[in-house]
Amino acid sequence: MNKKDKLIERMGVHLEHKEQLAPLAARILASLILKGKKGETFENLVCELKASKSTIFTHLTNLQASHRITYYTKTGDRKKYFILSPNAWVQSMDEMISSWNEERDIHLEIIDYKSDMNKSFPEDSEEKFDLNFHYEYLNYLNQASSMMINLRTKLIENHKND
Repeated sequence: MNKKDKLIERMGVHLEHKEQLAPLAARILASLILKGKKGETFENLVCELKASKSTIFTHLTNLQASHRITYYTKTGDRKKYFILSPNAWVQSMDEMISSWNEERDIHLEIIDYKSDMNKSFPEDSEEKFDLNFHYEYLNYLNQASSMMINLRTKLIENHKND
């Protein structure tokens, strides 16, 4: 197995779990990520992924329906060149940011609860909750979200220039 095949396999397993995809659909996505803007033809996907035409076709259809991939054609060429949908990255980033915001809200509620509980303990009580972890985790979530929002903005701006 060459380096590219190993990478497609590794990325495929990751995408399969992260995106809740069938193994072959995840490998198709991985292949398209590696190919970039040049895209990949149906025939090359069949050959590269060593799967039947009908199976590749079914997964391409489902990936298109879920707006994860799209295709373009070249003048004078009847082939479709499949590429990752530009919005797929943005959608994935939005999901991460949303998940982090939900975690942040939960930790804010935990801090609020534990702070209230701490008020009921004597000042020098060992039963008081240490809130440092929650504050540090909130800091992490805020930084990660901020960086992801910046990356998302740059991705959208770069796509406009394509």
